[in-house]
Amino acid sequence: MKYHKSVLLKEVVEYLEPKSGDIVLDATFGFGGHSVAILERLGKKGKIIGFEKDPRVFKMVSDRIAKNVVLINDDFVNYRKHFDKMGIGRIDKAIFDLGLSSWHLDKSRLGFSFKGNEELDMRLDPKSSLTAAQILNSYNKSDLSDVFYYLSDEYRARQIAEAIVRKRKARKITRSSELVDIVESVKGTSSSRINPATKVFQALRIEVNQELSSLKKVLDQVIDDLNEEGRLAVISFHSKEDKIVKTIFKQHCKEGFASILTKRPVTPTREELISNPRSRSAKMRVILRRGK
Repeated sequence: MKYHKSVLLKEVVEYLEPKSGDIVLDATFGFGGHSVAILERLGKKGKIIGFEKDPRVFKMVSDRIAKNVVLINDDFVNYRKHFDKMGIGRIDKAIFDLGLSSWHLDKSRLGFSFKGNEELDMRLDPKSSLTAAQILNSYNKSDLSDVFYYLSDEYRARQIAEAIVRKRKARKITRSSELVDIVESVKGTSSSRINPATKVFQALRIEVNQELSSLKKVLDQVIDDLNEEGRLAVISFHSKEDKIVKTIFKQHCKEGFASILTKRPVTPTREELISNPRSRSAKMRVILRRGK
């Protein structure tokens, strides 16, 4: 946990209401912050099944987990396959924290941060073939623009894509500092806390790791796998993720099989924003499963 502050920690526990004996899915285990807080409520018979896609993070935490935590090095989209092998049918609670860990931003040297000069990799799974640099150097102007606009609402997407295509004609774009310079050549520098390149970096990360498609694939299944009165909390960090969560939650409510417990998304308190500025864009929505 020294590498990352889990956002909305108190709120996750309050809304999920973990109880003794619960089986809990932590779909984005990371450094285990949410799971540690939940585990205190589960007793000896409770269990957490955690999924961590990044093998580097998995290695750092796997030898420090509690006995009633099962940690699996895989993408959460494959959770059902592992559950079937373990003989797990339904679960009581589930948590998705879709944000990037502070370790990835500050320590991984994979090009997630615009503050350094790192190789533009951005793969959470090193076995994946597509890197951020490959996207920048191979996607055509139209596709680049779509990535920036549709995945992160970058309003200067077309102009940034044009600048990238011009730049790569001279030489390949491979470093994070090069990308920042290109974005700033279009948008200018800013005195704001939010770097002008934030949305471009965010969009590349989402494209590399196919984050939105993975979320769409799995949320319906997780809700269906909840026991009656089971709860699912999803913490998102940008509008595209939040829209997916909101849409899927509403559909299950319309079908009469669930209730949304958060009329408005839960956001960090002023105290949390002061202690952890990276939590500023976090939004949590929670759904309660009803019987079919």
